[in-house]
Amino acid sequence: MGERFNGRRDNAARGRALRVFSLTCGRPKLVLLKPLALNSTARAALLYDANRMAEGLEFRVRFARRKSAGWNLSLWFGLLLFPSLLAADVIYLKNGNKIDAQVIKEDDKQIFLESGGGEFAISKSSVDRVEKSDASAPAPATARPNRDIPLPLAPPVDSTVDSASPAIHNDAVDETYLARLTDEAATHPTPDNLHKLKQGLQAAALFLMRKGQPDASIAKYREALKYMPHDQALDLALGYLLCKQEHYSEAVDFLLPEADRYPRAPDFRLLLGSAFYGMEDLDQAIAQWNKALAVADNPQLRDAVAKAEREREVSGGYAEIRSEHFLLRYDGQQNDRLSAEILNSLDGSFQDLVLDLDYTPSDPIVVIVYPNQAFRDITRMPSWVGALNDGKIRVPVSGLAQMTPKLAQILRHELTHSFVRLITLGRCPVWFNEGLAQLEEGASTATLGSQLGRDIAAGSLPLYSSLEGPFVNLPADQVPLVYAKSLAALEYLRDGFGMGEIRKMLQSMSSEDIGTVLQDEIRSDYPGLEQDVANFLVKKYGP
Repeated sequence: MGERFNGRRDNAARGRALRVFSLTCGRPKLVLLKPLALNSTARAALLYDANRMAEGLEFRVRFARRKSAGWNLSLWFGLLLFPSLLAADVIYLKNGNKIDAQVIKEDDKQIFLESGGGEFAISKSSVDRVEKSDASAPAPATARPNRDIPLPLAPPVDSTVDSASPAIHNDAVDETYLARLTDEAATHPTPDNLHKLKQGLQAAALFLMRKGQPDASIAKYREALKYMPHDQALDLALGYLLCKQEHYSEAVDFLLPEADRYPRAPDFRLLLGSAFYGMEDLDQAIAQWNKALAVADNPQLRDAVAKAEREREVSGGYAEIRSEHFLLRYDGQQNDRLSAEILNSLDGSFQDLVLDLDYTPSDPIVVIVYPNQAFRDITRMPSWVGALNDGKIRVPVSGLAQMTPKLAQILRHELTHSFVRLITLGRCPVWFNEGLAQLEEGASTATLGSQLGRDIAAGSLPLYSSLEGPFVNLPADQVPLVYAKSLAALEYLRDGFGMGEIRKMLQSMSSEDIGTVLQDEIRSDYPGLEQDVANFLVKKYGP
C-alpha cells in the first residue's frame, strides 16, 4: 500500500527541498515457513487441518516426526514462497514440540501467531506454555502491513506436495516427466494416475510461483483442472493466484460456478468478493463477502466489508471513464475535463513505465479521484497523506480545474507503485519502491545531496536494512530524509548500473530476497550499499 506524503515546509533546507513524498506500506508477504528445528532427528511441518474449510479461514498446525535425519518436508504456505521467519516467542506444545513465532493475540480457544507476515492459529488445548521473548513488544507497522484485498491466509494445498517432487529436476520443471504422467492419466484415468498427475502439476505450479513466474503457475493449475475438474484444492489455489495477480475478471468467471458448487467453503466467496472489489464492483464485493461471513466469521473480512461500505456510500454514484489500461472513477460534480486530462496523463505515464520497466500490466488499474474530505473519509489516512495506492490509486483533487505538473507527478509516482507491486509480486522493499517512484516522477536529491551523503556516512539515518517495510513508525523529522535516502539509492543504481540493472533487480525480487538480489546483481550487500550511496553523493555533490 502506498501513501503519498506531503512534507511540511520548515526552516530546514531539507524540508524545503523535499516537497512531496510517498509512503508505501507494501503488500503483505505470504511466506513459506521453513521447517522448524525440533531436535536432531525431527523437523516440524505445517500442515492443513482437514476441517479447515468447515471451521473458517484459519489453519491449524500439526507436526510430523521422521527418524531420518535427512528428511525435510516444507509446507508450501500460500502461493508466494518467501523464506523468512519471525521468531519472537516460543510456544511449547504438549506433545514436546515447539514453535518459534510471534504471538499476536489469543482468545478462550486459540492463540494467534505470526511468522513473516503470515498468520495462523493453534488450539490452546495443544499448548503447554508460552515463553515471551524480550523482542515481543508490539510489532512495528513495518512487520505487519495490511492486505490490499482480503485473501485467505493460504489456499489449501495438498500436504503431500513437497520440494522433492520428481516434477522438479535440476532447478527446473521436468516437462518430460509431466508429459508421461499426463499420457498415463489420459490413457488410464485411474484414481492413482490422476493423483500422481495432480501432485506433479501442483508441484510445478508452486515451483514456478516461487521462481517468480505466476502466469506459468496459473497455466499449470489450469492444466491440472482439465483432468481433475472441480477439485476443491486446485480450484482455490487457482482462484487465489488469479486474485493475487490482479486478474480479476478471470477470477470472477472462474470462481462464480465454484462458489455455488461449494457453498460451505467460505474461501470461494471471499476470493470472489475480492475479485469484484478489485474491479470496483462494490455491491457484488459486499454481497459475496457477507456470504462468506455467514459461513465463518473473519475479523479481517468484516473490516473489509466496513471499508467497502464506506466507499460505496461516498463514491457509489461516481461517474467513470475508461481507457485500455485504466478505469477512472470521479465525482460527477467535478470537472469532466480534469478527469479526461487525468486519464490522458495516466495513459502517457503508463507507456513510459512500460518502456522503463519492461513490463505491461494485463488488467485495468483502478484510479479514483475524490474531493479532499471524501478521500479522508474513505482512506482514514492522516492529513499529511496526499495520495494512496492500496491496490487502487486514490487521489484527492479538490480545488483543481485542470491538470497541473504536480498532479501529473503524483499520478506517475503512484502508478509506479502499481507496476512495482505486479513485477515483484509485492516483494519490493519499501526503500527501493519509494526510491524508484520518486525517480520516475522526476525528483532529485540535488538540493540536499551533500548533507544527505554526510548523514548516511555518519550513520545518523536509519539503515537501508531497516527500511524494507513501511515508514509509518519513523520519527516525523526523519521521514523526509528517509525518502531522500531512498531516492539516493535509486539514483546511485541508475547512474552506476543503468535502468537495465534496476529492471533485472525488480524481476529478481519476485523470487529472491533483497540480500540475494544485491549480491547477485551488483555484488554488494546492505553495508556496502550504505557506503556506496554515501560515496556517490559526496562525489556528485561534494563533501
